[in-house]
Parts: sequence; C-alpha cells; structure tokens
Amino acid sequence: MTEFKSQLPVSAPVDTDSAGKGGPTALSAVVRVVCPTTGSGGTGFIHHSGRIITAEHVVRGAETSSIVVITSTGDQFKITSVQTEADLDLALIEPEKDVGVPALPLSKTTTLRIGTQVSTWGFPAGYMGLVPMLTVGYLSGIEQVKALSGAIVRRWVVNAAFNSGNSGGPVLHLEDGSVIGVVSSKLAPLPDSIQSALVALSKQKSGFTYTATLPDGSTKTIVEGQVIAEVLQYLRSQTQLVIGHAVTLDDFCTFLQNNGIAPHEA
Repeated sequence: MTEFKSQLPVSAPVDTDSAGKGGPTALSAVVRVVCPTTGSGGTGFIHHSGRIITAEHVVRGAETSSIVVITSTGDQFKITSVQTEADLDLALIEPEKDVGVPALPLSKTTTLRIGTQVSTWGFPAGYMGLVPMLTVGYLSGIEQVKALSGAIVRRWVVNAAFNSGNSGGPVLHLEDGSVIGVVSSKLAPLPDSIQSALVALSKQKSGFTYTATLPDGSTKTIVEGQVIAEVLQYLRSQTQLVIGHAVTLDDFCTFLQNNGIAPHEA
C-alpha cells in the first residue's frame, strides 16, 4: 500500500468565509478511496449511518476486499461490502469498523437555486496530501445525461474544478455545510466521430504488441491501436476543466432509501 504523506497539518485552521461552514467537518469526514486491483481511486465521505458514499465508477470492477479508505489522519480501513447503482453513479461502501470521524449532514431541502455557491473537498489526481483539497464554485444548471443503461438521469452542472479523483466527493452548500450532491464527473465532451474513433482503436486486434503491467502486478498484451486509445483517454482525463456534473440530492436520497438507510438522522 502506498504511504500518503500530508502536505498540511491536519489541525490547520479553515477560513469559513471561503470554505463555508462545512469546511472543518469535511477535513475529517472526506476520505480517499483506493482500489489497488483496478488502479483507480477517488473520494468518499462519511454518512451518519457509518457507511461511506463514493461514485460507482470509482469502485467499478474492484475486489471488495482490496478497497482501502484512508482518512486525513492516515488511518486505513478495509471494506467489507459494496452496494452500487451504476445509472446514478453512486456506491455505498461499508468499512470493517467505525472510522471514528464526524459525518457530513445531508441537506433537508432539494429546492436549490441556480447560482447557489457550493464547495467540494477531495483528492484530484496528482494530489498526494492526506487532507482533502478544497474547490469552490456555483450550481450553474441542470442537464439530462445518458446513463450506462441508456436511461436518462438528471445531473447538476457545477461551475467548479472537478477533475479525475474528485469523483465521489460531497457537494456542499457553502452557507450551511450540508451535502446537496455527489461529484460524478467533469465535463469533457467529445464529438461522436472522435468518440467512435477511440472505440475503434480500443478494439483493434492487429499491429505491434505491448505487454502492460497492471496495478495488481499481472500483465496483459495489447496492440498498437489499444495503446494509443489508452494514452489518449488518459490524457483526456488529465485535462484541467472548471465545470462538471454532480448527482442530485433527490437521486442520492433515493439511493440511500433503496439500500435501507435513512438519509437524515432521526
């Protein structure tokens, strides 16, 4: 397991004018999620049930027993169960024991105005600190997006720097610190012709071959076109953008209820 070293003192003060009232809680409630068997990772946060919320695509394909959650104090916890909803891009993961940090509260209202100032805390790619990184922005709109199954779901459009690794982080109302959404993706659209070309490259079977070493130590042989597709997709994921999608609070609460968890504390 990679050792993560904090770049800031865990006890560093938070300027609530910039970070909002949820900042001090988020410093401990927001955790890093690492999936060694797939090489993926992202952000999660503690719910009052003791479970950890993250994005489904962060844990997709990972062996449950291999998933590790790392807190801002450096404590590491293994995961015993995972419940997911791919269309909503939400996952509910259960740590092996109580993480022992305060939970982030969910907002009691789903009626939010465009222009509402929000924040998120997380672990974008390339950032190796234990303390989650702050991003501040605005709710900018609502968009209909196509899920993996083909179903159409609503997503918040957030004018903020969502990047690879932020997925699964909480979107917080800046004024009261409550969770109003979950980071799902950054907006990095491709024309249909380019997307189809990437798909064609990923399915190529001929050309020179390359043996790649996977995160779990195993190897696989891929051909020229597949190498190009993987490199291009990686470069696309690293593009720094300042707009992204977030799961709405309505869908988030429905997901929790479908898994037998009350969204709010009694």
